[in-house]
Amino acid sequence: MDRSGKKEGLLEKTAEVFDLPGDVVAGLPRIELVGSRELRMENHRGILSYGDDEIHISGGKLVVKVMGTGLELKSMNASQLLITGAIRAVELE
Repeated sequence: MDRSGKKEGLLEKTAEVFDLPGDVVAGLPRIELVGSRELRMENHRGILSYGDDEIHISGGKLVVKVMGTGLELKSMNASQLLITGAIRAVELE
């Protein structure tokens, strides 16, 4: 079994047991939705697919799907990104 997977699981469980924010302890993705026009995400692992109507973002163990119209990746660095447009839905897979 993959050692990094074990470490991530342990960190997530530790965060739960001690009631600590998982995004800080285990590097889990943190998503902030401001109304229906702006989505900010920290601790992402990159863009998987990009289009005007749908953007898929890797969050490590999950994929964040942002759906809407006129979606645009306004800014992105190694750990944070900002998406604007008319956001209709956000799915976690």
